[in-house]
Amino acid sequence: MSRLQVLIACSDSEQRAALMNVLALCDLQPMIAANLSEVRRALERGSVDLAFCEDRLPGGGFREALRMIKATGSNVPLVVSSPLGELDQYLEAMQLGAFDFVAPPYRRAEVESIVNSVRQDYLSKGTEGTRLNVQAEAVSRNEAAA
Repeated sequence: MSRLQVLIACSDSEQRAALMNVLALCDLQPMIAANLSEVRRALERGSVDLAFCEDRLPGGGFREALRMIKATGSNVPLVVSSPLGELDQYLEAMQLGAFDFVAPPYRRAEVESIVNSVRQDYLSKGTEGTRLNVQAEAVSRNEAAA
């Protein structure tokens, strides 16, 4: 099974580098988007399995990214990242359909937990329209052939 393609939508270079380092330790393939236009292009290409998105980006933030995900029908789980980590923002993100919420500094155990939840939730449901679904089908075929 190929590594998950994780989009990091973050305009702050230090926060982006910190999350990239943690994702690399988790054996994930990070992709970078510094603004909302780059997020849109990545989603349209269909190459995203999971997205981490800042609360604020040039051109918008996680709210607009969630709208884009719904508009493309890609079902990409989105994790909102905010250095503030405010309860109100967490609740809003979850109500709007975010998969999870994380505040820097990024800890490997926390990111691994989120990734494992994504794999379990999306692979077990066979969510259509995502690369995760294709990977789940490949695993199922390989298990059946064994």
